[in-house]
Amino acid sequence: MAETPNLDDQVGFYRNEITDMIFYDKLSKRVNDDDFKSSLIRLSETEKSHANFWKQRLEKSGVRVDGIRPKLGRIRGLLVVRRFMGNYLSIKLLEHSEIDSIIQYNKFLEDNRSDAEISNPLQKIILDEIEHEEVFSKKAGDEDILIQKNRDLIYGMSDGLVEVLASLAGLSAIISNHFYIALGGTVVGIGGAISMALGAYLSQKSESEYKINELTKKSILERKIRYGKKMDQYKGESKKSALNVGLSYVMGAVIPILPFIFLPRIDALVTAVILVAASQWITNMIVALTMGLRILRTSVQAMFLSLIAAAATFTVGYLFHIFFHITLI
Repeated sequence: MAETPNLDDQVGFYRNEITDMIFYDKLSKRVNDDDFKSSLIRLSETEKSHANFWKQRLEKSGVRVDGIRPKLGRIRGLLVVRRFMGNYLSIKLLEHSEIDSIIQYNKFLEDNRSDAEISNPLQKIILDEIEHEEVFSKKAGDEDILIQKNRDLIYGMSDGLVEVLASLAGLSAIISNHFYIALGGTVVGIGGAISMALGAYLSQKSESEYKINELTKKSILERKIRYGKKMDQYKGESKKSALNVGLSYVMGAVIPILPFIFLPRIDALVTAVILVAASQWITNMIVALTMGLRILRTSVQAMFLSLIAAAATFTVGYLFHIFFHITLI
């Protein structure tokens, strides 16, 4: 008698499919793009057929599927992400988990390849899931500019968080007055924002000039003048990039500075560390989503690196205090 495939895996597959089915259906009712809406409706129907396959398998094995509920918390969470961050990130979040599902399906297929009742339909399901990626990548292409802009803003904000927290931690070891520490952090923040803005301006200017030169050559070869609008767009990118990066750096710098304005030194430092850790977690989670990276690992890594930087500069400041007797009131 053939060994019964793992029922727990099949229950998990069924739950994931009905979750995706419901989410795509709900999302289709919230988007304005007709093409994307029709794609979501079609994907919801596809997920429904996948769910029916697992439902039949489970019922054949004597498992009651009425008690298997979709992951409503996940659906609500994705819809909240969509409301505040747009369709792209909510889709990336779901697709990020679907990659794991494809891997699990492949493993399940390898374990049950001799069973034609499972292997043949499952190969079709895997192909469908891969096709979903193509649908979303096509939609993502329309939003690449916006995503890149948001990603640059997040990177600038992250730099402001880490650099200013590190400077505040170092100053806290040698300055007892919390307001003076805040002033020192403000100076560092202003200097960092100017430096980051100039760097972004020069970098984007070089890239824009290269793009303009390529378009110029292309227009000469084609003997057509049809790239004027795009060239004007490229010419303005350097100023926009400098402004975006500078402002995002300031936004990040303000977060660790604020506690030092209102709280005593040690309380302010602890509060700043907590705020920066939370901010780093959120911002790097968004970056991980847009780049298809592991969310938990990326967020935790960024959070701990910022804390390590703060601890290192505090240690340096404290050593100056101990060995050189540097203390400012």
